[in-house]
Amino acid sequence: MIALKVEKLGDRLAVVLNEEAQAALRLKEGDTVHLEAPGAGAGGAFWMDDPHARGRAFLRRYNRSLAQLAS
Repeated sequence: MIALKVEKLGDRLAVVLNEEAQAALRLKEGDTVHLEAPGAGAGGAFWMDDPHARGRAFLRRYNRSLAQLAS
């Protein structure tokens, strides 16, 4: 996990990406970054708050796929 600080630049808030974040996200100047509001993920679980939420989401998709193949 990469933690970044929110800073005030004039009358706006900004997140400045360090080299580690830029490399991990494969970003370059001019790219667009999309943000998702907390709770908008699978079942409202935050991946960082619940380390097992991602696995449960995968298993739900896997089980749905198997059920569709069985019918």
